[in-house]
Amino acid sequence: MSFMEDSQIAARAVDEDVEAYAPLVRSVAWRYAGRGADFEDLVQEGNLALIVLIPRCPDKRWLARCLKVNLPGFVRDAAARMRRHAAYRGVAMTEELEATLGKNEERYEETELRETLERLLTRAELEITQALMEGFTQAEIARGLGVTQQAVAARVKKIRAKLRGAFYDERG
Repeated sequence: MSFMEDSQIAARAVDEDVEAYAPLVRSVAWRYAGRGADFEDLVQEGNLALIVLIPRCPDKRWLARCLKVNLPGFVRDAAARMRRHAAYRGVAMTEELEATLGKNEERYEETELRETLERLLTRAELEITQALMEGFTQAEIARGLGVTQQAVAARVKKIRAKLRGAFYDERG
């Protein structure tokens, strides 16, 4: 057998494994979809991860276990990347605020809270608050802003103090 034939056989085997583990990819993608990470994009990222992970598994008897353990990390990282990308575009916070202003009464409390936050916090503080609510760590926020994690922690402390003072005053 030539080198070309060997590589074609290996490629077909990987293709078959990718198809066989498609349900696993879809379930993991479903788990991390939302908040800026599209389901179909995560499925594609999961399929790419399969192509990377399948050759890394030394024993094919352990392939299912290997993929079950490692695939969620790849998809989770892709979802986080997609959320950060959406946040950096500036879409997340401003469009959500515009979309929720003036909604029905069932969303009144959420709208009131957003208005209060918008009134009390600067744009930078709003972005940090939004990132924290989306699940980003202080270290990830710091990397995105180009500052240290300690600087973000100090800003979060100031934000908490502002909010504590405002909500304490409102409640009496």
